Amino acid sequence: MRVIDRYAFGNALRQIDPAQKGALALLAIILCLALDRPAVGALALIWMLALTTWWARIPLRVSGRVLLTEGLFLGLSIIGIALSIGGKTPETTVVAWQIGALWISMTPESLALVTLVLTRSLGCAAALNFLILTTPLVDLIDLMRRIRLPEGLIDIMALTYRAIFVLLDCLERMTTAQDARLGYATARAAMRSAALLASQLFLTAYRRSQRAQIALESRGFDGTLRVLPLTYQRSPRVWQASIALTASLLLAGIVR
Repeated sequence: MRVIDRYAFGNALRQIDPAQKGALALLAIILCLALDRPAVGALALIWMLALTTWWARIPLRVSGRVLLTEGLFLGLSIIGIALSIGGKTPETTVVAWQIGALWISMTPESLALVTLVLTRSLGCAAALNFLILTTPLVDLIDLMRRIRLPEGLIDIMALTYRAIFVLLDCLERMTTAQDARLGYATARAAMRSAALLASQLFLTAYRRSQRAQIALESRGFDGTLRVLPLTYQRSPRVWQASIALTASLLLAGIVR
């Protein structure tokens, strides 16, 4: 979380209007979903990684690690699509294993479906990562207000995002204190320390939320978190990239 937040504030596209960056990411997602071909998803993945790395100047290892984490969860979820379990092996299979009376197999159809789902998902994830890694939350909040999302939803998102970092700091300090007192020296001590850590973290989160509510009310909170208006730059290069992205993905979706 801290790595993502640091690059969101320090990348080369920080001052670009978040509406432009959001439109570019949304365009890539829509094209990945509308053009039902693996080549489109793979090309969108390459496009968004290139924009994130070369244009926003975010190291490839950072964007790659974020995408790899998402890909690991995706890989676990597509196992059920790839493998078929039955009493007999299908007529056409790519690979097959027999466990007792059951056959576990992968057919060409399931392999093609897995490829499609994987490329589309990674392409959409890369587009979303481009927006997340180049746009901090304060800019996203301003964008959400401009498109008239409910104020209550925006305030909940802002407070939740702040609470994540506050609780991470508390978690690190508590873990360090327990470790310094040999709280994880044995398996039994580690289980006891983990239980204490979870209970204390819950109480800390509850107390901090109460103090935040009191602080907001004492400052005249009327249901909306007011922030200073921000100024952004509009770059024609974003629209040029959008046109090039659309043309290339449409071409990849049309060519057989």
